[in-house]
Amino acid sequence: MFFVLNILFGQQNYLDVNDIKEEWKDFTSFQRRELIGYTTFLYNEGFYERALLGYFQYLYKYPKDELEVAAYYQIAKCYEKLNNWDLARNYYNRIIQESLPGSSNANAAKYQIHYGDLINEKYDEIIKNTAKTSDPYEMIFRGYAHFENLEWKESKQSFQSAEAVFDHNHYSKLIQAWYRAIKSAQNAPLKKKTPALLSSLFPGGGFVYLDQKKNAIGLIASTILLYSATFSIISENKKGDILLATNRQKNLPLDSGFDLIENNPSISGDYLIPQSMSTAKRSISAIAAPVTLALGLQIASGWKSVKDIDNANKKLVKKFTKRVREKLVISRFMDYPFPEFILK
Repeated sequence: MFFVLNILFGQQNYLDVNDIKEEWKDFTSFQRRELIGYTTFLYNEGFYERALLGYFQYLYKYPKDELEVAAYYQIAKCYEKLNNWDLARNYYNRIIQESLPGSSNANAAKYQIHYGDLINEKYDEIIKNTAKTSDPYEMIFRGYAHFENLEWKESKQSFQSAEAVFDHNHYSKLIQAWYRAIKSAQNAPLKKKTPALLSSLFPGGGFVYLDQKKNAIGLIASTILLYSATFSIISENKKGDILLATNRQKNLPLDSGFDLIENNPSISGDYLIPQSMSTAKRSISAIAAPVTLALGLQIASGWKSVKDIDNANKKLVKKFTKRVREKLVISRFMDYPFPEFILK
């Protein structure tokens, strides 16, 4: 009896269309929250390809949603993490097109494009696109770009402009480190042409001065081999008398008629052979080749060392700028607001 009453009065009947719509609305809202949470989890854990599927699924299921721009932003961030900068740029540009000019969403997308150009060493592109800016964040990117181009004066001016616009102690402290870095770069100990030329008087010395170790080792080894060949040729030179009796196989062809009579060479018949012969072997032409080649290599290395001064200095400064970039990372300034993929 209780079972029958429970069936009649305990069950809920969905006969009203509005009730069904409300129930479905609650269900889809739950699905939406779950999809946002799960996709965010995938992104935070580094599963960027799987997170991309989640963001695309969200855009498909909830078109024109309030988080549409945030989904585009996260898609671009995923492509950044996957080093697909072209696709990332496409989605940032889409945000700029669909957002109000000067809005936080449009600015964040614009800054991320500058960031991609900085990572991909498109410094001239950043300088071109920020030429007339009054935005302090763009000025920071511009300062970084000038620094990477070894343009110290322009870099300092960009950071000074950004500091003036920020007008905040936090940013001033960050920028002060850049003033010190620029000053150090300007006073970097560069290589000089005169020491490079003087160092070249010793084989490989010019390359050692320019820290071109492989070239220095190659030249030193080649010079040693060539001079060794020269000394070997000199040591082979012989001058004086050679007794034919004690050097018969070196100086005379073996012949059945050849014999020694009282230690004097003789052959049958009336043909006379001298007891000794005088040698005066001169090998100046043989020596000249390796010596000339060795001296030519040394002179050429000296000329190349002087010519490579500018490139060597550029590499030296680039090594310094790399250390600065790794220490004073751009992310320290990237605290601007951006579209967040969360329910508020």
